[in-house]
Amino acid sequence: MDSVDKVYVGDFGENNRIQKFDSNGTFITKWGAPGARDGQFLNPIGLVADSSDNIYVADRGNNCVQKFDSNGTFITKWGTSGAGDGQFELPVGIATDSSGNVYVVDRGNSQIQVFAPQ
Repeated sequence: MDSVDKVYVGDFGENNRIQKFDSNGTFITKWGAPGARDGQFLNPIGLVADSSDNIYVADRGNNCVQKFDSNGTFITKWGTSGAGDGQFELPVGIATDSSGNVYVVDRGNSQIQVFAPQ
């Protein structure tokens, strides 16, 4: 959920998209499609909103994190497949803190990586 109680759902499997609802469950919008380009997903499984209502998506199949504004406009992404700093093997969870740091749970590498807000 974001700061105005909008709910974001990672719709993985065949759809590979993000859906946005109000707090009553009414559909607002969706974005994304299957693939590996900016704004596309292969199993978007972890999502979190930061204090500015940007949405971070742990894209498990593409081994990356993608960042969007609350309307679904792509901002940036990072990560590649691997075991080094900034690399992932099955990122499945994501969180932010009050300083804007982004925490990524990397299941395949059995670790959590922390990234600065910028």
